[in-house]
Amino acid sequence: MIRSKNSSSFSLDWIKQIPSLIVIIDTDFRLISASPRWEANFQLSLEQVQDKYFIDLFPELAQELKTRLKYSLDGLRDIKFKYNASDCQYSSEDSIWHLNPWKDGYGNIIGVIIKIEPVTKTQELQLELNKTKLLLNNKTSVAKIGSFELDTKNKSLLWTPIVNKIHGLSTDFVPTLENTLDFYVDEYKVLIKNVVDEAIKAGKPWNVKAKLKQKDGTIIWVNTIGRPKFKDGICTRIIGTIQQVKEENKIEVKKTVLEAELSEYPLFEKIPLGLAIIDFENGNFLNVNQQFIKLSGFEKEHYINRNFNEFIDKSFVTKEASLVEQLKTKESFDPVKFSFVNKLGHMLNLKVTGNLVKGLNNKTSILCTIENITTQTKLEKRLKNTIIESREKNDQLLNFAHMVSHNLKTHATNFSLLLNFLNDEKGLIQRNKYMTMLFNASDNLSETIKGLREIVAVKSNLNNEKKLLSLNESVFTVEQNVAGLLKQTNGKIINEISDDTKVKALPAYLNSILTNCITNSIKYRCDNKPPIIILSTEENKHYTVLSIEDNGLGIDLEKYGDQLFGLYKTFHRNNESRGIGLYITKNQMEAMKGKITVDSAPGQGTTFKFYFNKK
Repeated sequence: MIRSKNSSSFSLDWIKQIPSLIVIIDTDFRLISASPRWEANFQLSLEQVQDKYFIDLFPELAQELKTRLKYSLDGLRDIKFKYNASDCQYSSEDSIWHLNPWKDGYGNIIGVIIKIEPVTKTQELQLELNKTKLLLNNKTSVAKIGSFELDTKNKSLLWTPIVNKIHGLSTDFVPTLENTLDFYVDEYKVLIKNVVDEAIKAGKPWNVKAKLKQKDGTIIWVNTIGRPKFKDGICTRIIGTIQQVKEENKIEVKKTVLEAELSEYPLFEKIPLGLAIIDFENGNFLNVNQQFIKLSGFEKEHYINRNFNEFIDKSFVTKEASLVEQLKTKESFDPVKFSFVNKLGHMLNLKVTGNLVKGLNNKTSILCTIENITTQTKLEKRLKNTIIESREKNDQLLNFAHMVSHNLKTHATNFSLLLNFLNDEKGLIQRNKYMTMLFNASDNLSETIKGLREIVAVKSNLNNEKKLLSLNESVFTVEQNVAGLLKQTNGKIINEISDDTKVKALPAYLNSILTNCITNSIKYRCDNKPPIIILSTEENKHYTVLSIEDNGLGIDLEKYGDQLFGLYKTFHRNNESRGIGLYITKNQMEAMKGKITVDSAPGQGTTFKFYFNKK
């Protein structure tokens, strides 16, 4: 490994041009250089901290930070580190640190590059989600109904939505240890408090049953389990589960009532559709048939004497008043569609119709017919998507035809006029001028035809199958192709993409997109500074997002934003500009079901974000 004394031979002037928060550490963990924004953010002067032991600047983070720096020096890419400003003396904002190996021209690791970004709300939620997932993955010896985690340092309590349901609470309830204890019946409140205290002080786990009073006053039995977790000899958190248990037998369905109901509706079990009988007065299920049970996957006892609102989505609940009014006026309601998750976790699309019926003792009930229309709904959605795609392709075809007609007509008119002028001109000098103009017109026509062919190539590859491609392999290929340009302009590419990052794309499109964007960053650089290009990625549910940031001329989006991806649109004086690169890139991303966004300002550089669809 090349030690820090060798790293000084590399010029680091480029870091002064970086608009991001970046700091560079050598192999001895000493601070080599930092961007101006990093100095401003942490209120540190590079002159004061240069060559200082970096970890000494953040002693509160020493152990975790040192471990991650070692991993980065071992070659691991995009190691993320959460910086909590409240725990440190610098910066008033929480942030995410991205650690990547710093390599010389021969591929040797000579340090670590740390890029710092503010924590977004999405990242905060993702961190909480990951924390919850870890909590839920802890296996216990009993089946879990709900899981919880008590942070003994901050006195904060986190639990899963199922715990809210056990307590009869809404999902927006914020739990604490104090308000949770209040739910337990008095004699058990002391028991729960004691087992929590013993877990914190003596590391003793618990597994106890207790009586709990729900928000509506209902008394239930629960079984709660707790496991203390220690760090440096101190209990820092307790993880555990809470499960509702029944001391009594399950609610039994009285056979006599069901038999009587069935005698009222003799075809109840013979109709090949789901049927349910619901009490008109209180909305509770009175009976369901076998087709309904087969559809939902739950046993009959799961529904009997429970309100129908517990099993349907909110969109259906909002229609309840209208349905009741229809039943009162015409003794039936029009078909209603809603979604339902069965026992296997499958989302079903159902259609429900209802009629008022008179049962035992002249009791009024609603006989509901439930039909599974999931397949039909999918076919309708597919048909709508096909129609939309057909319209889009038709519009694209019309636009292309207009483009060809307009552009070629312009060239044809120009050729015709120049030939007429040439035919009428007798002077040799003027004829030579017209010949030069004709040659230039011919070159322009060739360029136009080349551009149109590139557009056709994008459209003709729409049906090609996307592949899962290594993003860094494509970046490496493009880096080789633009190596001459980078050397000529003293440009640098800073690659913060993790080695395991992959995107679903057409290989030719991916290389074309990277080449277009990187060459544009070089082409539209500022005259007074070398081009710096930073590549990074992030993940969300539907997309892998590639960011390409530069320190170039930038674009006035207020002035040119609506023309940015138009054909033959240019925004800087550059003889090499054709105004077709971004148009092609946008079409290629959309052809792969992705999208592209841009953030830029004059003199402030440009950041393009490419959203690669994961499907």
